[in-house]
Amino acid sequence: MSLAPEIANTLRLRLMRGSHLGHVKPGARLPSVRELAREFGVDHRTIIAAYRTLEAEGLVRMRPRSGIYFDPSTSTSERADLARSARWALDVLVGAIARGTSVPHLATELAKYSSSVPFRVACVECNDDQASALVSELESDFGVKATGFNVDELMADDERTMTLLARFDLIVTTPFHAGVVQRFAQRVGVAWIAVTYRTDLFADIARRLTSTPVHFVLTDERFGAKLTRIFESSPGAEQLHLHALCRADLGAIPRDEPTYLSFTARRQLAGHPILARAVPETRTCSLEFARELLTFIVHANAARAMETRC
Repeated sequence: MSLAPEIANTLRLRLMRGSHLGHVKPGARLPSVRELAREFGVDHRTIIAAYRTLEAEGLVRMRPRSGIYFDPSTSTSERADLARSARWALDVLVGAIARGTSVPHLATELAKYSSSVPFRVACVECNDDQASALVSELESDFGVKATGFNVDELMADDERTMTLLARFDLIVTTPFHAGVVQRFAQRVGVAWIAVTYRTDLFADIARRLTSTPVHFVLTDERFGAKLTRIFESSPGAEQLHLHALCRADLGAIPRDEPTYLSFTARRQLAGHPILARAVPETRTCSLEFARELLTFIVHANAARAMETRC
């Protein structure tokens, strides 16, 4: 199966994000076929096919013996986004009618089950990179009020930890710390869940490691230690290069080698040229975790609705 569609999607996201942030201007020359073939570890014909897809969409222009340039036809890309959004909206509206909810009242119904109760979530992790990313994603995607906590600090003072965690409706952590968090949660009587991440993100890094060096810029070296453990048994693990932002020479990272940025590093590097060529930022939580978290949120709001009626 050709990887061209997947690579085209990655490049599309990279271009649109770079354009929105102002890092990629119309007319900018884009990485060559050879550079991308090395970055993705594929044959140059696969990259050409991916670029041809983007050219057909009006995002790039391929000029023989000159290069490939960002040449967005906004009407083409916007029409595609609108078409996808329209199909999704249609499904939601038809579903509402099927259950007896009128279209004008749909927004009110959704709000009743998602945002009528302030939902407080404690995010427990061992490093600032992951904790900050998790807090941001929970707040932006689910509308909860999230607060990050360091698991080592919680373990250092049991009494203070009990007082802190008792104020929350839910505790979220990663599988690495599930045992510790479960004990705390049971003692304070607060529900907890372990976040699961999209496996394709780690699979993408593992795939690239087999053919090219991969760079990861982060701010907390404890996250680096965790990444090392995750990929230590992967083929090409020695090609994973971790860069602590506080002392990293970003200019020394080869332009044609894939570079990932942690959430916190990306924020601290706002306006830096490396953002234009870094692997695009994406959601990290899995849909399975989203369903589990939304179950808590919806049930809490439904209970409040029942109390209001009584």
